[in-house]
Amino acid sequence: MNYRVTAAAMAALLSLPLAAQAADKSKKSGFTAADADGDGKVSATEYVTAMKGKLDESAARAKFAELDKDKSGSLTREEFEGRTGEKKARQARKGGTEGASSETQRMPRP
Repeated sequence: MNYRVTAAAMAALLSLPLAAQAADKSKKSGFTAADADGDGKVSATEYVTAMKGKLDESAARAKFAELDKDKSGSLTREEFEGRTGEKKARQARKGGTEGASSETQRMPRP
């Protein structure tokens, strides 16, 4: 058996989990990607950094202030994703079923 080929094959096999892990990290998006320090909330600095290429700094800071409904200086996942009481109220006004699960919404009425 050719030991060089075996060694190369082993090296390739051992690197697969590392490559998969790197791909998973690059796929992070939204809240998880923006929460750079992993503390479960997104600070203004983290938000501005996450929005680079999408918004300029002043627009990102303005959007952060708009999303920070409780004015805590950081965004929860719900605030970041815009899932606040205002959004639920708008959905209710448009005829949405506030608090109903997606399964309930899809069930036909008798």
